[in-house]
Amino acid sequence: MRVKVMRPIFQPEGNSKFVLYPYWIFHLKLFYKRLGRSDRVLDYYAYVDLYRLGAERGDGFIELYEWDVNENRIMGPIVDYEEAKMKAFESAIHWGNMKIISWWLPRIEIVMDVMAYKVFWVFKRDGEKFVMDSLDGKGFRLKDLTRIERRPTCRRLRCR
Repeated sequence: MRVKVMRPIFQPEGNSKFVLYPYWIFHLKLFYKRLGRSDRVLDYYAYVDLYRLGAERGDGFIELYEWDVNENRIMGPIVDYEEAKMKAFESAIHWGNMKIISWWLPRIEIVMDVMAYKVFWVFKRDGEKFVMDSLDGKGFRLKDLTRIERRPTCRRLRCR
C-alpha cells in the first residue's frame, strides 16, 4: 500500500520496525474583516490527530514522502475527514482571534489538505521494547504505553 508519511527526523540506532499513525494536515487561509482598518489574511497549518481529535498548529506544511508499506503497519483512523476539518477550523479560529480583533468570524479557505502518517519506531534496548516518535525523538517504554489501569467493577459500586 502506498501512503504519505511525514519526513522522519529521528530514528533509533540499530534494527527497528515502525507503525504509522494517522493525521489530516491542513493549510488554511483565514480572511478577517475589520471595521475602519484593512482586512487581514493569515495562514494557518493544522495537524489533526485522527485518534485523539486534537489539533496542533504547525509553522508550515511538513515535508512528505511516499512509502510502500504493508497494511499491518498502518493504524486506521477513527476520526473522519469532516470531524478533522471542523477541529482544524476551530483551532484556526481560536488562534486567529488571539491575533486579530474583528467583529466577525473569519472566512476560512482550505488551501491544501492531505492525510499523512507520523512514523513511530518500535525497537529493543537492553531487552525491553521502546517506541520513539520520529518527529521529536522522544522514546517511551512500550509496556508503559500499553498498561491497563484497573477500574472498580460495577458490582463493587452497586451499579444497576
